[in-house]
Amino acid sequence: MAISRLPVTFGLIAACVLVYMLVALQGASIGVPPNEGLVQQPREVLSLGALVPALVAQGEAWRLVTSAFLHSGFIHLALNMLSLYFLGSFAEVSFGRLRFLALYLISGIAGGLAYLYFGAFNAPAVGASGAIFGLLGGVFGFAIRRGTFSTRDPVISQLLLLTGINLFLGATIPGVSNTAHIGGLVGGLVFGYLMAPSVYSRKRLVATTPIAAAFGLEAILLGLWYLFFV
Repeated sequence: MAISRLPVTFGLIAACVLVYMLVALQGASIGVPPNEGLVQQPREVLSLGALVPALVAQGEAWRLVTSAFLHSGFIHLALNMLSLYFLGSFAEVSFGRLRFLALYLISGIAGGLAYLYFGAFNAPAVGASGAIFGLLGGVFGFAIRRGTFSTRDPVISQLLLLTGINLFLGATIPGVSNTAHIGGLVGGLVFGYLMAPSVYSRKRLVATTPIAAAFGLEAILLGLWYLFFV
């Protein structure tokens, strides 16, 4: 079964869908019917977990994580989950469950950090797009480190085309943050490059060192933002 083969991918999809449903149900408490909330999520509820740099500046750094599991509407959710399924089907099998989960979370946080540095200070941002772009970056970083990155490779060429199309759409569709997309892409690329030598190692320390290094780098970037940009 696909679920048993891709437990992390389906687990992440299930988490995003569950959060989406809970937001719609919570909207009923402020007068938004659940059927309407399932089409377009109530902003008042989304604001409780959305990434708003002004609120992160007040100490709510957890929004870097929660915002990646929120979506503004059904189309936003459906497109992201479809992308997560197809990219996750490749990345989870290629990198292993732990590294794939780390790649997803690191990329999502990287997208959020990019939004802190370059996004609108008071505007909310939600969505798993940064993490999903990071899956693309992870494949690119892995291939670069292994010396297999080539536009002649059909997988690499198709993923590059997919990346270009999505960045173009992000630049032309109002309300879409390419800042987070590019941040997630770069974060995934860096982690993919760092983890490449450890993918075929069975030693726990070898596998976890790149994960710790990537999260540590993100902690430093967050600290620098607090120190110089707030």
